[in-house]
Parts: sequence; structure tokens; C-alpha cells
Amino acid sequence: MSLNFVFDSALDDTAKRLCYEYWSYASPSDYIAHLELLCYDHNTEINALFTALAECQVYLDDVHCEYCGRPYQLDVPADVPYARRLNSWFCEGCISFSGGQLVLGK
Repeated sequence: MSLNFVFDSALDDTAKRLCYEYWSYASPSDYIAHLELLCYDHNTEINALFTALAECQVYLDDVHCEYCGRPYQLDVPADVPYARRLNSWFCEGCISFSGGQLVLGK
């Protein structure tokens, strides 16, 4: 999987490792169990997990906006297979800038 991570500069190595492990999730059916296992393995609460995740942006490096070239930003691991199936994609900034014409033209 080709993911690029951008971390807040204040995030420590432990929190970064937690983010990497969160994004390693690949099962389509057991997301909650994945979260519980992460929290157990790292001896952390779910709110601490999501606090760390909020300080990390993840992008697919092989799916880009057709207009500006920006990489596809992911919100959850389940977005990965969806994004990979896209034949074309325009980022929200380009859609907004075009007044919606980029989407209407497809």
C-alpha cells in the first residue's frame, strides 16, 4: 500500500507508531476489533488514539486530482479500496474553484 504520512511536528514517536498501525488495517469486517486491539497493545484509551490520529494526515501517493495533482487524502482505512477504484477524481478545492463544472463535465 502506498501511503504518505504527514504528522504534526509535536507528535511523538509512540503516537506516530500508533498511527502507522491504525492505517495498517486491511480487514473489511472487523474495524472495531482493530481499534480495541490497538488500544490494548498500546495501553491507551480510544480518545487518545483518535487524538493522535487527528494529528496525522494520510494520502495515497498514486491517486491524484486530475486538475491540480493533489494526492487523495484519506479519512479512514476503508477509503483506500474506494479511492483505488476511482477512474477520475477532483479535489474539493478544484471543484469549488471551478464552481462545480469539473464534476458536471464528467
